[in-house]
Parts: sequence; structure tokens; C-alpha cells
Amino acid sequence: MREMRRSVVRLSDGAILLRMTRNERAIVRALVGDLRTIIGDETPAPGVSQVADQADDSPDPQAADGPAAAGATAPADAVLERLYPDVRPDDPAWSATFRDLVRGDLDDGRRRNMAVVEASIDAPTVDDRQAEAWLHVLNDVRLVLGTRLGVTEDDAPFDPEDPGAAAKVVYAYAGLLEEQFVEVLADALPDADGDIAPALDADEGPDTDRP
Repeated sequence: MREMRRSVVRLSDGAILLRMTRNERAIVRALVGDLRTIIGDETPAPGVSQVADQADDSPDPQAADGPAAAGATAPADAVLERLYPDVRPDDPAWSATFRDLVRGDLDDGRRRNMAVVEASIDAPTVDDRQAEAWLHVLNDVRLVLGTRLGVTEDDAPFDPEDPGAAAKVVYAYAGLLEEQFVEVLADALPDADGDIAPALDADEGPDTDRP
């Protein structure tokens, strides 16, 4: 069986080839647009949705070490919970307050990365900085898709008759791209001896003209 052709390839000149079809680029563009809708243009102000009231016998969050929990917010749905997880699962109030403190910076970084991907989506090649942005965005995209699909380690084998089969194919494709970006960027790191893995020569150019 012929080995599946890689979509992300390090060229001998150091550039990273995006060997993707128009349809594949359109899929990524749509996924980034969906992520941008979730993140929004501005980070919500703290206190929009309150953490569930604690039981009377629960520890006082104001007495805990770290940020106070007054006005802390919790994500409104499962997707946001996945994008902004609790840093202290055993202390939702503390986690919510910490989330309020850092979410603005997280969102700013996500918007910058999305802008890089959107600007380079039709480019034949990207540099390492752009590739890192692609990697971050693809990771967030997979978190969103996996949460919506309820993906778990115990999922049944792929069933093409499943009503969610198309979405699962997109999820798998995003994971494949993410994995290839990880490998390409990791190969550029020096090993223990200070050597860098040799670049590969692409056997053909980018397939921007294929449907």
C-alpha cells in the first residue's frame, strides 16, 4: 500500500511546504472562522457567568491561597471549559478567578495565531514562526471538534454510516496536520549532539490547483 503523502514538509531551503489542496485549505479556513467566532473579538468582562454556589460546608474561597473568588466566572459551555480548563480541578472558585485573570492574554495570543493562519492559508510555504501559529490553532480546533463530538479514548471504530462521520473525518484531518507540524518543527531542533535532522526535498510542488 502506498504511504500517505505528507501535507507538511520541510524543504532543503528551510521553508515549510504546505502541500494541501484547495479543499483542504477551505476546510482549515472554515475551522479557523469557527474558532474566531468562539473566541470573539473581545474577551468577556469578568463576572458574566458566576461559579455555582458552594455548599455551606465548603471552604471559604476568600481564605484560599491565591486569587480571591469574588466575581469569578466559569465557562458557559463544554467547549469553553475545554479551551479554558480549571487549573485546580478540586477548587472551581479559585480556578475561575485565575481564568478571569489570564483569559485576556490567552485570547490575545489566540487571535494573533489565527490572524497568522488566515494570512498564510493560501501560501505555498510558511516559516517556522508561522508554523508555530498553525500548530497552536490546530490544537485549539481539535479541542473544539473533539468536545462537540464527545471524542474519548474508548470511541468505537470509525463508521462511515454514522451521522457524525463527516465531522469525525475533519477532526482526524486536523489531528493529522497538527501531528505533521509537530514533527516538522521538532526535526529542526538540535539533538543531544547538536545536530539537526536533514530537510526533505518535496517530490512535487503544492497542490493548490487540485480540487
